[in-house]
Amino acid sequence: MKQEITADIANAFDTDLKDTVKDFTAKRIILSDDDWAVNDTQVLSTINYSGRGVFTSFSAHEIDNQTIMQSDVKLICLQDELTEIPQIDDEINEMKIISISHDPAEVSFTIQLRGF
Repeated sequence: MKQEITADIANAFDTDLKDTVKDFTAKRIILSDDDWAVNDTQVLSTINYSGRGVFTSFSAHEIDNQTIMQSDVKLICLQDELTEIPQIDDEINEMKIISISHDPAEVSFTIQLRGF
């Protein structure tokens, strides 16, 4: 069932929603596996990943100006189309991931983004 839903949504992304679906790039900065302190500095690595989804705003009833700000952006994307699983504090299109949730069928992510 999950594969059918994913295929249907991917098809909608390619047809009916084509005008609203946007590609995105993301990055996560982590301590390198070679976490040896060189001259007392940390070695950082960047994990880059990509996907596509619909960027939209939060509805008025979702905005509480504490956890969800009026300027926050909602990204809805298919899990199967991501090359990496997003995490809080990752950066997508120069915005920071604040929260991540998925639908009950685990087909899509809803990601809260905030500009720097």
